[in-house]
Amino acid sequence: MSKKDYHNSGGLIALLGSIIFVFAFFFYVVYINKGVDLAENVTEPAKPGEVQFDLASVKEPWVESAEVVTAGAKIFKANCAVCHGAKGDLVGGIPNARNLVEGQWTQGSGMINHFKVLQNGITGTQMVSFKATLKPFERWALVQFIDSITKNKPANEKPEDVAAFATTAD
Repeated sequence: MSKKDYHNSGGLIALLGSIIFVFAFFFYVVYINKGVDLAENVTEPAKPGEVQFDLASVKEPWVESAEVVTAGAKIFKANCAVCHGAKGDLVGGIPNARNLVEGQWTQGSGMINHFKVLQNGITGTQMVSFKATLKPFERWALVQFIDSITKNKPANEKPEDVAAFATTAD
């Protein structure tokens, strides 16, 4: 009898190959792959006879429009009602959130300041930035909705100032 070590060399090669594959795949998923963008565009189905409104096609979403306000109400319901309440009046919202219907604005009133808050959030509060979550036209629709429900409207905001700001806002 010889003193050779007999083992399953095919099994050892398969084990080492699978370990290398797992590490290579892990490296690819963590460092190289950018992820999957499903580009989901979820919309409510249109009621029979109703024309579907496409907010993305509005060239100037900062200009007052009933359709944009309605679209803003849907965006508000999906993203803001949890904290600010279903009507923006904190009924059903969280206690330390802002009542959007009444009271003074902490970051200034008007569409420009509201857009900046949606874009940047408010440091030191639970108000987060929606820049990564909502597209600019969606934030403008949300601003229009908030402007439609608030009782604290600015007296000095001019439409041309909003338009000038809107062309530079992202």
